[in-house]
Amino acid sequence: MYGPNQVGELIIGNINATQTTIQTFIASAPDKAIKALSFDGTNVGANIPFSYFQKTAGNAAKNLNYEFSDIIIPANVELVTCKAYAAEVQKRVTVTVTTATPNTTYEIECRIYNDGGSLSPENFAVVQGFYVSAASGDTTTTIKDGLVLSLQKNIAKRGNFELAIVSSGAATFTIDSIYQNVVPGKITGRMIEFDAIGKSYPNVYDVTQITQNTGLVTTVVTTASNPGQATGKWVANYEWFVKGMKYEVYRQTGYPADFNTPYYANPTGIYNAINIKYFQQRKETSVERQYKSLTIVLERASTANTTNAQTNLVLADLRTVLGVANVPVDLIAV
Repeated sequence: MYGPNQVGELIIGNINATQTTIQTFIASAPDKAIKALSFDGTNVGANIPFSYFQKTAGNAAKNLNYEFSDIIIPANVELVTCKAYAAEVQKRVTVTVTTATPNTTYEIECRIYNDGGSLSPENFAVVQGFYVSAASGDTTTTIKDGLVLSLQKNIAKRGNFELAIVSSGAATFTIDSIYQNVVPGKITGRMIEFDAIGKSYPNVYDVTQITQNTGLVTTVVTTASNPGQATGKWVANYEWFVKGMKYEVYRQTGYPADFNTPYYANPTGIYNAINIKYFQQRKETSVERQYKSLTIVLERASTANTTNAQTNLVLADLRTVLGVANVPVDLIAV
């Protein structure tokens, strides 16, 4: 689930438009410009209901060159949050062969979660690499090289898209999760989640002896995974999700007599995200509130602080209509 609200909307742009009326915005705002305008089409004012508009490269002759959100009543806004872009970080585990011991089975075990897209930590796959040391002559380097080669071959049998195994030292190697691409509506690009465990067992030929893990292969998480914030991957997935409500609910089931849905997200883009949580009262006699959320994302040219300037302008418009106390402080722009 993307959230508990009954309706979610997304406005995507890269600049806050300078136009202050709906007529001038539609006529002259550039592609990817966005703007908050009052419900009567004029510039925003304190406590006046407003909508967000997004200029597009659609057919102007058919009035298909802009998008707009629902009207938001300022008194019904409960929360405004702003998140700056943070890149997705892949998990890295460093594996070390600490001691070379003859006649020992060395093992590295990777447990890959959500196997097959199950979205459950109880569904996992175990992929292993092994090396059996000789009676003499093996070093920590040869053992490490054997583990790397074995694990690489077993990962390759699964398609070579989940983990990258790379030698990083005389007795060490790294295991990194591989970035997953997104195909909106088909592949969410969910991060690879995994754990790695090192083991070693002496090759005991006396059945009366109990073989225990001697701990000659150690693992350390040197980089923790993080899905990031306001990534292009998230924006692309969320756009596809909310457009199902706004455009064609049944998603091409009437092909070829269906409607094309426009998408504007850049899956590799860098964004800042502003989320407005609000509600509308039901028009019936029931007192139920219908909660909604409007997410505004501003694409940035880079991660430099100066690219926060357009986001700050959007926040300034929101302060005008909602009040300074209700809108987060500006992002840093230098």
